[in-house]
Amino acid sequence: MNMNRAGSSVLLAGGVLLVFAGLSTALEFTIAGLIASAAAITALLYAGGVWFGETPRADPSLVLFTREMIIASGPLIGRPITALFPDAMRRGVEAACREALDGRASSFASGCGTDRQIFEASAVRTADGAVVYGLLLSGALVPAVTHGQMIPLV
Repeated sequence: MNMNRAGSSVLLAGGVLLVFAGLSTALEFTIAGLIASAAAITALLYAGGVWFGETPRADPSLVLFTREMIIASGPLIGRPITALFPDAMRRGVEAACREALDGRASSFASGCGTDRQIFEASAVRTADGAVVYGLLLSGALVPAVTHGQMIPLV
């Protein structure tokens, strides 16, 4: 445990103790006072965690999406698939994803300059062959073909 974590843990424990003692004293150490103290501490810890906590980094290199072009799994669930990419890429990504949902897999490049990425879009089928989801791969998950050899992009 590094010193920053140790220091913050001591401050957190001290703060929790002070809030608990202060509210309990103000409410005369009754059961209701203890419950109110615990509720206040819980609310403060949750608010601090939400405010100062690190947001989950989403990796758009593997995206499962629905027929409505909405992300179906992971930390970005519920967002439109086009929201993951810059404006210059959205039209190409959306077109390829719609083709994948129609059962036609594709490999394509989108964007320009340093924002250029290679993608693969394909259908996810049930055992009877019905397309239920689409899958979009990008970045290092898409192999590059050079002279008949597969070379992973980095």
